[in-house]
Amino acid sequence: MYNQVDREAECELLVWKETSSSGRVYPRCRILNEKPVLPDGEYTVSFVGRSIPTRKFDGCWRLTFLPPDIDVEKAA
Repeated sequence: MYNQVDREAECELLVWKETSSSGRVYPRCRILNEKPVLPDGEYTVSFVGRSIPTRKFDGCWRLTFLPPDIDVEKAA
């Protein structure tokens, strides 16, 4: 789920782990299948009891880093 001020909608998240060149693993996510009428701006994605800031810019959702303690398998 994501929201912006007074807007709220269900969405699907693509969640994965990404490894940097230094070998550090970062959990990441991207919003999929969202309502196209939502304007660009700052949003909050809520799942598995957490709220993560994200942004829609030029009609596209930005990739979002997740806190390292989020279990990607449970979040997916």
